[in-house]
This record gives sequence, structure tokens and C-alpha cells, in this order.
Amino acid sequence: MEKYKEYSISRRVMLAGVGAGLVAAFGGAAASTLPKKDITDCRGRRVALGAANRIACIGGAITETLYDLGAQNRIVAVDTTSTWPPEALQTKKSLGYMRTISVEGVLSLQPDLVLSLNDAGPATAIDQLIASPVPVVMVASKPTPDTILDRTRFLADVVQCQKEGSVLCQSIEKGFQTLSDWRAKLPAEKTRVIFVMSMQNGRPMVAGTGTAADSMIALTGCINAAGTMQGYKTLNDEALIPLAPQVVLLMEQSGAHIQAEMLKSAAFKQTPAGKNARFVQMEGGRMLGFGPRTPQTAFELAQKINASLPPA
Repeated sequence: MEKYKEYSISRRVMLAGVGAGLVAAFGGAAASTLPKKDITDCRGRRVALGAANRIACIGGAITETLYDLGAQNRIVAVDTTSTWPPEALQTKKSLGYMRTISVEGVLSLQPDLVLSLNDAGPATAIDQLIASPVPVVMVASKPTPDTILDRTRFLADVVQCQKEGSVLCQSIEKGFQTLSDWRAKLPAEKTRVIFVMSMQNGRPMVAGTGTAADSMIALTGCINAAGTMQGYKTLNDEALIPLAPQVVLLMEQSGAHIQAEMLKSAAFKQTPAGKNARFVQMEGGRMLGFGPRTPQTAFELAQKINASLPPA
């Protein structure tokens, strides 16, 4: 956390100057709102909040949560990972992809609050937004059930929808309990699953630990066959075969292409998933976004995985 605080004075002045110039160029409404309350974000920063009637959302989980809280009319812009609900991308201004955010693009929309997942980027752009006169609140992005619940309560407090937040948390908790009860009935031997993000020169890029895909696989009651690796790794034939996946998870956006490429691989055909062409697909934002729908998403994905396996 300390790395986010240790800017030099000259850098703070420079970044603040960039933000102030952009706000001045596009109108000063965002900077002139008197703060109503202070809040501490996931980086330990104390942020003074104003009316929050023009919110820019960087991160699909944030957008989805604000819609569920009934605060959608206060959103002016979202990033391209905000795939749910569909009208978010259809009716709100676009900020582009959350990892390639443009400072000018965000500030040109005159937000009075920017809500950003902590893993948005690039880091320099986020630094510049933080140094601008517009309040920027960084929001936890770790893909865990606890984070989903904590983030829901936090965002409800930010937009002052605490009652709606309490109801939403109860629904999320109920969904996770239903999922847990269902997992308890699964066989003791867990299904070996890998998630393939993309193909690199005919080799699969697979999710290891520390990824949203790894967390989702655990929620389904399966085991990540690539769980001995950290992050995303591109596997050669020698590394793929011993993983012995029984099922391959894919995003719908790229699933058909990846499946066709993997079925060309002699090494993949030596694995249980390859021998039986067992692939399960789901929309990427839903599977990896870890928003309020995650309990239902994991339950549906678990059922898809089990349906793809041969009868016991």
C-alpha cells in the first residue's frame, strides 16, 4: 500500500497540474462540488466525496453493483468490461478497456466521482486521475466471495444506498450458501479443470493461481489442474500433458477459435479433455468479473462442467 503514497512533491504538483488543466478545459463542475463525506478506499486513501451524480465506473463489477443498488442513473460512463447489464455499454459513454484508461477521456466527461477497480491501468493514468481535482475512489478487486460482499457494502456507502446494499448482500450470501450446499454433495474426487485464455503460436495460455479463473474453478467445486503455476502461463506440449485436464473452460468470445486450435494439438489429444473434446464456455465478463451475480454464475458453471462428464 505504501507504494501508492510515496510520490515526490514535484510529481504530485505535476500530476495535479495535468488534472487541473483538463478539468478547466472541459468545465469545472466536477471540481466545484462541496464534499459531503469522507471515505477510505482500498489503498488506504482518504477521499472527500461530493454529490456523486456523475460517476465514471472503471470495472464491470463496479458497474454491475451500482445497477443492482439502483444508482444507474448517476453513471455517466463505463469501461468495456461492464458487460452487465447490457444497457450499460449501450447507453453510457465508453471509457475504453479498464487496463488502457485515458486520463483525458475520463475527465472530458466531467465526472464528479471516479470509481475504479484497484487493478485498472495503466498505473500512470490512474496516478494522474488520483492527482486530479476529481475524487477518485479505488475499489478492491481480489476475486473472492468476501471481496464481493465487502465491495458491495463499500459501494453502497459511497453512493449512500445502504439499505439497498444490505438487501443485495443478503441475496449474494444466500447464493453462496446455495452453492456451498450443492458442492457438499459432489464426489470427493474433484474434477480437474483448466481455463485457457488464448492461444499463443498454437500453445494454450492457461490460468494458474492468483487469477480470477482459478478462484472461479474453486467455487465450482473443481480443482485447477494448472494450480501449481502462478498467474497466466503459455504451456508447451511437455507441460500440458501431465496436467491431465478433464474439462477445458473457455470464454464465449474466443471459445470457438481456441477449441479448434486445441483439437489440432497431438499433445492435448492425450489428455482426458482432449480425448473426449470436453469444453465448457461462458461469457468472459460473467465468469471472471466477480460481481453480484457470481454465486449464480459459479452454480451454473459447475452444473455445465458436471453435465459434460460421463455418468458416474
